[in-house]
Amino acid sequence: MGAQLIRIISLASFLTMYLNANAQELKQSAFTFHYNYQIPIGKLSMIFGNSSSVGTSYFFEKNNNIIFGVEANYIFGVNIKDSTIFKNISTSNGYIIGSNGEYANVSLMQRGFDSHILVGYGFHFKKNSLNGIYITQGFGYLQHQIFIDTRQQNIPQLNENMKKGYDRFSNGLSTKFSIDYKYYHPKGRFLISSGVNYTTAYTKNNRAYNYANNEYYSNNREWDNLLGIKVEIIIPIKRKNQEEFHYY
Repeated sequence: MGAQLIRIISLASFLTMYLNANAQELKQSAFTFHYNYQIPIGKLSMIFGNSSSVGTSYFFEKNNNIIFGVEANYIFGVNIKDSTIFKNISTSNGYIIGSNGEYANVSLMQRGFDSHILVGYGFHFKKNSLNGIYITQGFGYLQHQIFIDTRQQNIPQLNENMKKGYDRFSNGLSTKFSIDYKYYHPKGRFLISSGVNYTTAYTKNNRAYNYANNEYYSNNREWDNLLGIKVEIIIPIKRKNQEEFHYY
């Protein structure tokens, strides 16, 4: 799946750059760097608490206000809801014992990433202004898992192979709907954006056996949902504003 994802991202990037290079006069093109605060909804909220993501995107807008782009994000969090994940390998008071006979220090975190191809439309309040509301629909891939940090301690029951029975490594195809307000200062002092987004992914757990419950995982896919609040910095490559192009 990893190699397939790399091919998808490479193809999406090439397609976006090709369309940009061969498009007629563009209204704008830009890179962005953003932070997204994410709230899990539904079954995903039983595993993870709120999380964050940081990422980058590239987009361009044609003269007819149609938007194309691609984005990628790294997901991270520290709130794991399942407190019984190690119930079969811990003491009665909840501690895990390492090979040296002492209590081990184990941390659980959320890790993952997503990547989407974007298509959308920009609603501008004035004819020669880029300020406005941007609506995009993304199609791509989402992956998440429980990251088990043993801090290089020797814990046989949590070696690299055994961790796979606890980490709930899941991935699948996803969609992402976003509504953003972008603000472009006339003199280029502030080029920022904020908005909300909603991600829905049809994921499958890729591990075979659940050590916590001593049972095999189902092959069924499940719907994962995330509500996000995003802020970002816009770095324009080319933009048309007040009937002029500005290069950076």
